[in-house]
Amino acid sequence: MPARDFESIYADYSRMVYWAAYGVLKNESDAMDVSQNVFLRVIKHQKKLEAMEDLQLKSWLYRVTVNLCLDGKRKHKREVLADELPETPISDMHALPEAAVLDAEARQTLYAAITALPDIYRETVMLHFFSELRYEEIAQLMGVSEGTVKSRMARAKERLFALLKGGEQHG
Repeated sequence: MPARDFESIYADYSRMVYWAAYGVLKNESDAMDVSQNVFLRVIKHQKKLEAMEDLQLKSWLYRVTVNLCLDGKRKHKREVLADELPETPISDMHALPEAAVLDAEARQTLYAAITALPDIYRETVMLHFFSELRYEEIAQLMGVSEGTVKSRMARAKERLFALLKGGEQHG
C-alpha cells in the first residue's frame, strides 16, 4: 500500500467526515468546525494512519468525527436545542448530483425531513447518500451487520416518504 500524505487523506475522506459530522450535529458551521478538528488529528497521528488499510482509516476517521461531535454536543447541551432545524441550506449543494434536479425549496424540505429522522436513521442516510458509502462500509463503520444497515435504510426511507407526503410516520 502506498504511503498516504495529508492531502490524499483529505481529498479522499473530507466529504465523508463532513457529512458524518453534519448528520450528528445538524448544523453546517459546527460540522465544518468538527471536520477541521478531525483533520488536525490526522496531522497529529499521520504516522499511525499511513500504515492503515483503507477501511481501517475510514473507520478511524468516522469514530473520531462522531466522538468529537458528541463531545461538542455535551459541552453545549444547554445552548443547542435537540430538534433545531438548520436555518440555512448547505451552501455547496451543486456538488451533490441528486440535488442538481431539486430546486432550493425542495432541497430545504428534504433536509428538514432528514433532520427530523431519529439519529440512527439520519446517520445511516447521511453516510449512504452524502458520504457515498456502500451498505457494507456503513455496517463496518457502525459496528452492525449489513442487514441492520439495510433495515435502517428501509425504515428511514419509509419515514422520509411519510414526512415528505405530510402523513403519519411509519415504524
